[in-house]
Amino acid sequence: MFPCRRRDAACLLLLATVCILSCVRVADARPAPTTAMRRADHHGGAVSRFKFFPGKPRWVRPTRPMVLTYALSPTATVDYLPPNAVRAVFRSAFARWAEVIPVSFAETEHYDAADIKVGFYAGDHGDGYPFDGPLQLLAHAAAGPENGHIEFDAEEQWAVDLSADRSRFAFDLESVATHEIGHVLGLDHSSSLSSVMYPYIDKRERKVRLSGDDVEGIQELYGVNPNFSFINYFKPDHDTPSSRFWRLGLAFILLWPL
Repeated sequence: MFPCRRRDAACLLLLATVCILSCVRVADARPAPTTAMRRADHHGGAVSRFKFFPGKPRWVRPTRPMVLTYALSPTATVDYLPPNAVRAVFRSAFARWAEVIPVSFAETEHYDAADIKVGFYAGDHGDGYPFDGPLQLLAHAAAGPENGHIEFDAEEQWAVDLSADRSRFAFDLESVATHEIGHVLGLDHSSSLSSVMYPYIDKRERKVRLSGDDVEGIQELYGVNPNFSFINYFKPDHDTPSSRFWRLGLAFILLWPL
């Protein structure tokens, strides 16, 4: 296994810390301790909160669109998660990034030859950053090109469907996977609260939708998927309560007799 070193892989650890009000916040940190993010300042003007690793490393391939392969370890698994469900989770997580950049992700059965390798491990698993059991280190990723490793703590309670898994301590696998894929592609943490690259996530929290901050950051590295429309991607859901409220309000104004 490729050892995660700060200078070339910027190995990032998702760290769960227990809060006073019985909540668990999950933060991924570098090998050195990471302090909690403060809330972003609210002021006028556009602010880019996404960050890159030193040198802005990115994957490069001669083909266009770029194709990166990924594989799930055939042995580093967790028994209670159905393999097909895990594959579906990662297929969805990779697709979220592929939707906005000209990069495709293809699953392969050839684990050793895959660009990005995914597995579940417990304790010391050979990379110098051992996992330490439930509600502590959740996952880590070797970030940047040619070092595509995403590893999850096998002792955590992972959920592929939060509606079916009622555990208070379950973590949404797709949310953490989406975050770690961002690291593998070259994104560091963001201070934007809505970003999937924000360094905290709660138990039973689901955050898989890329924010504008995530999209801008990853597109700065890889360019724009020719089929991507920023306006359409962030078009409000017309069935949400807030959108219905504004439509009804507008109708009320238009129909009010002058």
